[in-house]
Amino acid sequence: MGTGTIELTGQADFAACACCGVPTRRVWGNLIDDAGTTAYVVQWAPGARSTHAAVFGLVFGPWGEGSSRDDRYHVAVEQRPIAGKTQFRVIDAGASVIDAAPLAARALSRAEVLSRMILPQVLFYIDQVCVQDARVAELGA
Repeated sequence: MGTGTIELTGQADFAACACCGVPTRRVWGNLIDDAGTTAYVVQWAPGARSTHAAVFGLVFGPWGEGSSRDDRYHVAVEQRPIAGKTQFRVIDAGASVIDAAPLAARALSRAEVLSRMILPQVLFYIDQVCVQDARVAELGA
């Protein structure tokens, strides 16, 4: 896995998180590398990192002419600071605050992500997003 490039495609601020009511921010873009393009979305509560998880959503699969959402799947990972360290946990993508249904037909469960042995690639891509997308710099990795 080589380092890819980031293409920033959008962001939005929301007045209240559905789970707790605090203001949240969502950013999205594409990570482009030798394997192709992976879309990403990150949602978190600026200023509430100690009490609110950040959620990363990644959409894997082919893009462009001849491909559709049926060819792609969505993976979700929660990031929380625990005991002074950043901790990541794969979550069921279908239960994530990030709805990738318009982009991907399949939302993988935690068990599916772990059984497919794609976790190293998922964590590598999250690291690349945190390093290259200045909008998520406060999340670190």
